[in-house]
Amino acid sequence: MTVRVRVPTPLRKFTNGADEVNAQGGNVRALVEDLERQFPGIKERICDESGKVRRFVNVYVNG
Repeated sequence: MTVRVRVPTPLRKFTNGADEVNAQGGNVRALVEDLERQFPGIKERICDESGKVRRFVNVYVNG
């Protein structure tokens, strides 16, 4: 499923300045993996060392 992802200003350096990008994923983990495939380095800003979404990252569904 294609998902629209709004990118906060601090992460736009990974998305070539784009404030919104599209990614594929049926769950958050798959979505983050697709973001990393498209924008190398972004995953370590979103997830901690154990692969969990960092506590300061907000995820909204249908928002």
